[in-house]
Amino acid sequence: MRSSFTIRKIPTNRHCVRLHAPELNPMASHDLFPDEPTTPIKLPGDGFNLFAQVVFDRPLEVPYTYAVPAALEAIIKQGARVSAPLGRGDKRVPGWCVALNREKPERPVKPIDSVLDPEPLVDAHLLELTRWMADYYLCGWGQALQAVVPAGVRRDSKERQTVWLRLPAVAVTHDDAGKPVKLTDRQQAVIDSLAGHPEGVEQPRLLEQAKCTSSVVESLVRKGVVVRERCAGRSDGGHASLLSSTDLPLLTADQQLALDRLFPVVDYPRFAPHLLFGVTGSGKTEVYLRAIARALEHGKQAIVLVPEISLTPQTESRFRERFGLVAVLHSHLQEAERRTRWREVASGKARVVIGARSAIFAPARDLGLIVVDEEHEPTFKQETVPRYHARDVALMRARMLKIPVILGSATPSLETYHLARKGACSRIDLPNRVLDRPMPRVEILDRRIREKVASPSPHMHARLVQAIKNTLSAGKQAIVLLNRRGHSPFVVCPACGQAAMCRFCDLALTFHKGKNKLMCHHCGNSQDPILTCASCQQPAIQYQGVGTEKLHEDLVRLLPGAVIRRMDSDTMDKPGSHQQVLDAFRAGLVQVLLGTQMIAKGHDFPGVTLVGVVQADSALHFADFRAAERTFQLLAQVAGRAGRGTDPGKVLVQVFDADHPAIVLAARHDYETFAKAELEQRAALSYPPFSRMARIIWRSTDPIALEDYAKTVVAAIKAAHESRKTAAAGTEPIPDCRVLGPSEPPVARLKDYFRRHALIFSPSARHLHTILREASRAVRPSSVVEQAIDIDPVSTL
Repeated sequence: MRSSFTIRKIPTNRHCVRLHAPELNPMASHDLFPDEPTTPIKLPGDGFNLFAQVVFDRPLEVPYTYAVPAALEAIIKQGARVSAPLGRGDKRVPGWCVALNREKPERPVKPIDSVLDPEPLVDAHLLELTRWMADYYLCGWGQALQAVVPAGVRRDSKERQTVWLRLPAVAVTHDDAGKPVKLTDRQQAVIDSLAGHPEGVEQPRLLEQAKCTSSVVESLVRKGVVVRERCAGRSDGGHASLLSSTDLPLLTADQQLALDRLFPVVDYPRFAPHLLFGVTGSGKTEVYLRAIARALEHGKQAIVLVPEISLTPQTESRFRERFGLVAVLHSHLQEAERRTRWREVASGKARVVIGARSAIFAPARDLGLIVVDEEHEPTFKQETVPRYHARDVALMRARMLKIPVILGSATPSLETYHLARKGACSRIDLPNRVLDRPMPRVEILDRRIREKVASPSPHMHARLVQAIKNTLSAGKQAIVLLNRRGHSPFVVCPACGQAAMCRFCDLALTFHKGKNKLMCHHCGNSQDPILTCASCQQPAIQYQGVGTEKLHEDLVRLLPGAVIRRMDSDTMDKPGSHQQVLDAFRAGLVQVLLGTQMIAKGHDFPGVTLVGVVQADSALHFADFRAAERTFQLLAQVAGRAGRGTDPGKVLVQVFDADHPAIVLAARHDYETFAKAELEQRAALSYPPFSRMARIIWRSTDPIALEDYAKTVVAAIKAAHESRKTAAAGTEPIPDCRVLGPSEPPVARLKDYFRRHALIFSPSARHLHTILREASRAVRPSSVVEQAIDIDPVSTL
């Protein structure tokens, strides 16, 4: 069965027209080139006066032309969806109308059946952006449009009914019998919260503010002390700033200098990418807020991208305090709510949009500024079709609209850092923390060296354990990072050394004690714990290694009475769970926060004075050329959570490879030295950012067919390169092309599929795209091998 992300050869079709994307590049050194133009073929259609170009959610290279019946001429619009017959069986399929014209084709064409949207779901700008995405990421235009418009918007979901609570116009102090109304402490907290919001508050937000359950609210409603209303499309907050200029925090000199450079491009918009390079705690968010406020003064809208959904509530809270109505867009919203937020943005009611990568497609009609916070994070890259990078799409959208974009980070991606060095992206530095607070002191604990004092924990250094105890005794908080979830990462037979492996993947199973299951973290397969070795039948199975679940047990044992919370994808699986834990930690109700990398990014906890990192070098030797960069970034980011309040911070990092530059330089907070050394290695190997890169992944249940097909495609790529060299001999230089593979990727079998991959490098994005297109057209698709092309991949695992 062929996957939806298979790149298919498209036969010449007399019912197709080739539409070409303009040559738009986010940056001069970030070339993203489309095909060379060709002459469109005129298409047929007797008896009709209007014709629609339609694209579908399929990997098709060209739009199809359909006739528009007279009855639909008045209602069909560019950017709306239509139902049209497709394929030999004329199956009715929803598609997107991307263009309308009255030029009659030369041959008969099929008519569309109906128009599905009374108003377009995307405007001309988003059509242009998705056309570029289809061309650059080598997918179908319809596939790009499907990613841009959420399912809840495409489906005719009813507008969300929100529950609002407010105090009555006349306060209720006595019940029907004339007795005074008695309130519990929790009920009084609800009344106090509502007193500050005469217009009312949405129930979920009230429960969060008053720290109570819905049963408390129900009791108040029954007593008549609180009024409950149901409203459609209503959102709390207003448009104006909720803080006067006298309430705003004082800017540091560095922040003021940053805004002095940003305000001119906001006031007189032009495409202007800026790297806001600020150490952790330097006040980058305040710079974002002031720049956005400036854009709003000009009647514009702004989009703010954050790398993790867990960061959205924190960011939303701070932005809502400043601006009132803020639209939050991310994949975890219910469909009806997402539709409501989408409408608020499209109508201009919501002026500020916050969300993860898909928020870059928010239908802001008056967009004036885009902010990409923590731009270095790989989570901005989508791993399914269309495999876009939200940062790069942000750059392209800003370029198309001629508006500024801010890329913020304390540890920029080497691609962005390199662009800033070359002058393709303006660099603005925030080198100091606010209030001149010192950067936390980082100490490396080398696990190779025998400890003088035995640790009470087999997984934590004795000094880390003691530091946590001292921190809690001083009334402060600690963060412990272990970037591995579960209880025991390895289940091993000591007799023969065989580990319990996933039967669908070539990967070890992880034991999850809470679920009492062995689980594969790649395919989701789970099974009961094993009692005997499947290889030698010995019963002495050992559970080795440590994950967050086991480390949590250790901390509970070592810190009796302490409030400890674990934050990983196992515990954060319910709506609102991220915000609940983070709010409790920020309020001081939790003393130790243990978690995976989701606790390392962007959070501001003034009470944290200690950060401990367990197995800090666990990802350092992955078979990925970005492994050192990712390790440096993670350590620098998590270290930045310490010492953001009035007390200085300390960071203890446990490693086995204590001499690795990524570890040593992260401990020194020395990004510049690390980046320059890493770039020298990349340049020597012609790795990005000194070349453009694509990755092709093949998978199949037939390993022989897989190997043969992968070799055929790679041969076609090399042949396409040689063909262009021959054709251009003596006329123009053809960029180099280097192909590594096909070979087994680090994960050679996944979800019961065998896998192969190839990496293709070229200094020219145009040349890379051209040879990939020519190769995909030259090789017939396989019925047993699936193929995916990933442009600018962020992982090679």
